Formats: sequence, C-alpha cells, structure tokens
Amino acid sequence: MREAVGWALVHSVWEGAAIAAVLGALMLVVRAPRVRYMAGCVAMALMVLSFVVTLAHFLPAVGGAGQAPARPTLPSWRQLPDDSGGSSGFDLASLIPWLAPAWLAGVCLFYLRYATAWAAVWRLRKRGVCEVPNVWREVLDRLARELKVTRPVVMMESVFADAPAVLGHFKPVILVPLGFLSGLPSEQVEAILLHEMAHISRWDYLVNAGQRIVEGLFFYHPAVWWISQVIRTERENCCDDVVVNLRGDAHAYAVALTALEQNRMVHQGMMAATGGNLMKRVKRLLYPNVTGSGGFLMPALAAGLLIVSMAVSMPARHANQEAQSAWDKWLNEDVIYIISDQEKAAFERLTMDEERQHFVEQFWERRDPTPGTPENEFKEEHYRRIAYANSHWAKGTAGWKSDMGRIYIKFGPPDEIDSHPKGGNWIRPESEGGGTVLTYPFEDWRYYHFEGLGNLSIEFVDTTGTDEMRMTLDPKAKYRK
Repeated sequence: MREAVGWALVHSVWEGAAIAAVLGALMLVVRAPRVRYMAGCVAMALMVLSFVVTLAHFLPAVGGAGQAPARPTLPSWRQLPDDSGGSSGFDLASLIPWLAPAWLAGVCLFYLRYATAWAAVWRLRKRGVCEVPNVWREVLDRLARELKVTRPVVMMESVFADAPAVLGHFKPVILVPLGFLSGLPSEQVEAILLHEMAHISRWDYLVNAGQRIVEGLFFYHPAVWWISQVIRTERENCCDDVVVNLRGDAHAYAVALTALEQNRMVHQGMMAATGGNLMKRVKRLLYPNVTGSGGFLMPALAAGLLIVSMAVSMPARHANQEAQSAWDKWLNEDVIYIISDQEKAAFERLTMDEERQHFVEQFWERRDPTPGTPENEFKEEHYRRIAYANSHWAKGTAGWKSDMGRIYIKFGPPDEIDSHPKGGNWIRPESEGGGTVLTYPFEDWRYYHFEGLGNLSIEFVDTTGTDEMRMTLDPKAKYRK
C-alpha cells in the first residue's frame, strides 16, 4: 500500500502540471469568469480523479494473491541483474515507500491548520455579534428573492469582522463589520450584500470547503495552489458580474469595494466580498476590455511546471519500469523452465517488490538440497546451466531459448550423446522398412534412470542447415526425403 501511494504521488507531479497547463492555455482564449471558474473546478476535480486512478493502478489486486507472504526473514537473495554497470548513486525508486508516510504527515498538518482556522471562524457566529435593524433584514429578504435563494439567511453585525463575509451553507450567516451598514450609502451597502447573496446562491461555500480538502491532499503541488487561486479569483469575478448585471452601475460598485479595502482582513474559510485581489477586480469592473499582462504569465508558468515535473517524474517512472523488467526477466527467462504453473500464477498476482523478493527467496529455498547452509547448490547449478546454454547454443537468439538449451537447463547434461553434426548414411531399422538412407545432422541425447520414466532418449535434428537443431519425437524426422 505504501509503495502504491508513493508511485501515485510521483505521477501526480506531471499529471497535475499537465492539467494546469491545459487550464492556463484555456485562460488565454477565454475571458468569461463563469467559464474560467468552471474550468478551474473541473481541473481541480481531475487532479483528484487522476490521483485515484493512478493509485488504483498500483494497488495490489484484492483477493488475488491468496495468502499474502510474510515479511522477508531469510537471507537476502542476490540482486536481480543490473545492466547499469554499477551503482547509480541516487535511487528514487528506493524512496517511493517513504513518500506515503511523509505525505500523510503533511496532509494531517494542513488539515489541522484548516480545522483550527475553521473553528476560529465558526466562533464568530456566537461571539461579539448583534442583530441588524429590521430594515436591513427586509432588504436581505428582498435580495434573496431576487436571486432565488430559498434557504433562510441571517445577517448580523460583528465587532470582529473587518469585511462582509458568509459563514455556512445550509444555515448561512452574513457577518458585516459593526458600523458597516451606516458607514456607506445604502445603494453601495446593498450592492455589497448582493455580492454575498450571490455566493450563497452559487453554493460557493461548499466549493471553497472542497478546495480546502484538495489543497490539503496536494499540499506539495504548486499547480494545485495555482488552480485554487484561479477558482477563488474567478469566483469573486462571477459574483461581481452578478451585482453589475442586476444593478447596472459598475462604477458605484467599484467605489464601494475600494472603501472596504481600508479595513480588509482575510478570514480562513469565509467567502468575503473583498476576497481575491481587490485592485484587479476594481480594474476589471472599470475597464472590462483591458487584458492584463499576467494572463500570459500563468500559462507559461504552468507549461514550465509541466516540463520540470516531467523531468522529475521520468527517472522514477524509468526506475519502476526497470524494476518490473527485472522481475519479468526472472520469471520469463531465469526460471521459466523450472517454475510450476501454481508458482507462476502466485508470483504474477504480487504487486509489491517486497512480496516478490520474499517469493524468490522461498522459491530457491524450497529447492535447496542442503537447507541451512550458505550455499544453494540447486540455484548455482541452475544458473551454470543457463550460462552454458547461452554460450553453446546461441544461434541468432539466446541459447536458453533453443530446444537443446531448454532440455539442458531442465534436465542437465545427458548421460550419453550420439552426435552426427554432418548427418550421413543411416541404417534404417527393420521395423521401419530397413535399408540405408541419408540423414540430416542430428544428436541423440540419452538419460539413464530418468526420474519417473527410466531411460529417455531425446533427438535433435537440423533440417534447415542453420546449425540450429530442434527437438523431435518422430524418429523419421531425421531422414532426408
């Protein structure tokens, strides 16, 4: 499980960067805040989805491995063949299992921080608050009907709030600073309250809570923080557009926002009218046709992040592929002729390197003729046979793949060899019609006292003239026609 989480975290680096790059490219051609906001939310959801899919890919198959092997207790098996020619120094794959506990600790710290901030904000509903005059409650009810908000909304003045903010979703409360209702013209106050009601009608409080959850999960990823900032910025722009569309006076609304900036304070978990970069919001309201230079910066940064993250992730992916290739080599080359079908099926169900390592150790231990000694004669003889086959019967392909190499690796050297490398005349047995015939080059390997069969004769014939002899069970196969 730790290794699966580790690989999912590594792959999330380039996956998140790719998602951020696509979002950045979209922002170059799309200016509508509503579309940008939805695109940011989709990008955030894709971050989570890609992580879950990647994690599921690396998780062990449920119920497929039967009895899970215990932790290795036997002496370490020799390292799988390494073609690198030496130590590579930094091995990212070896750090993968340690990423999971480090990530989990970071997630817990971030969630603890968020929980503390949320508790402090929630206390604002009970401490230092007083009811607003009836006239403003009537205004709030009218705004709720205008935006079709069916949930009951409460507005209260707070001595601790420096800017209007929304708390909660199912029973939302709008907190306004003490004196806010009388400190601005009623038209500007109503515009600010309309902005807060827009947050409630759009369910922004829940989306913001979801953002916090995702930020905690991907606290290590700069792309997530950038996407989250895009969502918050465009959320405020969407609510600003609601006010302007309903009231039609962008200048008066911009003046009201500017007045609030003097006493602005950002509260964690609160949907505030002054959230985001206020000066950019005011500029967008007053000069809607002017495109900021920063619009080209973020996509470039996202693309750069993708390139960097791919460079970071590729060694890990390559290390994972090399490790998998080494296990595949062991299964499909080293022991292909001596592993049983049940053992092969059990090994293929394993997904963790620790489990595979332990399986390999037990595989050789079960075949050791002298258990308890440092040497494993069976394993040493097996690899000697592979080396011999590769050096004697490699004809275009590895010697262990040839028929003669396969028989030699499985059964060892024959007790007797009848070799005819150039073929020649052969006296046909009377049972086969008698007479003398020409033969292809062939060898006859004889094993005496073969386990379970007694004497065994295996014949290899070269019918192609390529010096590659193939096994045949037909005694007539060596005769030339």
